[in-house]
Amino acid sequence: MTIIYYFRDGFMNNIVPVGAVAELLIKNKDECISLETIAERLFIRLPLVKRAIDALIKASNKDSIELHSNCIIVKDRLELALAAVRLGVPENVVARGLDWRMFEAYAARALAEAGYRVYRGLRVGGRGGLELDVLGLGTRVGVAIDCKHWEPRYTVPSRLREAAKRHVERVTKLALFWDRLRLPPGCWKIIPALLVLREHVPRLLEGVAIVPVSRLRGFIEEISVLAEAEEVASRLACSRQKKMF
Repeated sequence: MTIIYYFRDGFMNNIVPVGAVAELLIKNKDECISLETIAERLFIRLPLVKRAIDALIKASNKDSIELHSNCIIVKDRLELALAAVRLGVPENVVARGLDWRMFEAYAARALAEAGYRVYRGLRVGGRGGLELDVLGLGTRVGVAIDCKHWEPRYTVPSRLREAAKRHVERVTKLALFWDRLRLPPGCWKIIPALLVLREHVPRLLEGVAIVPVSRLRGFIEEISVLAEAEEVASRLACSRQKKMF
């Protein structure tokens, strides 16, 4: 699917396929790819490729893309994906090019940009331990995200329901292991969520928010509201340590 981004250039409206170019660059494994190769693969004119690259570079917070002569080098695929989203490209389009590690990093970066303190890869070993992909802490509300980088056709309701049940158990353990994980002093109401690639999924399963990546930012904006919803299986997590001032 080709996603287009519109902008005005002088007296003409140019349709710039930012989404298609970004998706190709994210998936590309070569060290360098030429502008001509991008144009040939996407069946679009070279000037439009150049404009799309310029738009992505300007939307990037750092040098995620470098243009050397006629060669494009992607130095930070995650930042490239975020730049594309800032330009209006749907998140599910860019997420298709990310592997599971970058998928987790994408969720973490989105929470951080929204002002959350973010913790990744929380682990407690041994029997009855804990593994949590992403934890975001706001002022009094937090979210625990289990990232499911499953192919959409495999994200069936029964599989999601089982994953949701396990995630409720995981968030319950998080409250028990809070101090052991050296998380900050204080109390938070933690919302459990599964992040998936599939678009059409139930909003809640077993009290767990099911979040298509295309709606991640909207979900983050609603976390405080969800914390008050009775149907959400939120858990209160408090540190037993005294807060130091």
